[in-house]
Amino acid sequence: MKLKEDSELIEITKKFSGAVKKFTAREYKEAAAEFENIIEEYKDSEFYSVLEIQTKSKSYKNMCDQKTSRNKAPAETEDDILNELLFYIHTEDYKEAEKVVKKLESRKVNSPYSVYLRALLSFRQNEIDEGLALLKKVISKDARYKIIANNEPDLHTLHENEEFLAIIE
Repeated sequence: MKLKEDSELIEITKKFSGAVKKFTAREYKEAAAEFENIIEEYKDSEFYSVLEIQTKSKSYKNMCDQKTSRNKAPAETEDDILNELLFYIHTEDYKEAEKVVKKLESRKVNSPYSVYLRALLSFRQNEIDEGLALLKKVISKDARYKIIANNEPDLHTLHENEEFLAIIE
């Protein structure tokens, strides 16, 4: 059974990485189509790690749809704001991402997902110690983030960092 999960996880990770590359290149229509394919193809997966990436694809597809929509609605709900933060992280617009973090802090949003995104932002900005501290915080709130962090394409470079490995094990 483990082989099937590994195989499915490798397959979805490749597809997800390709879609994220298109998203980062601001090819939103193409990325949306790839995310939609991931959502449909893996909606019935029996593996949590695969479903986690499938769920992330939904967030990315929503962001692609917002970027290609002619009617720009302001980010008002917590989910909208978190999607906005994820967008700025992956387009490497860290200045705007920091503004969104301040908005989250002013609203006292401290959900595990918001802490996880702040950790990703820290890692992306090469603030490894802060990222590790935030990752510890999110895992203390929700242990499933160990699996998520381990499978996060953005964090693969940390798989040689002993402190990171100790946190996700």
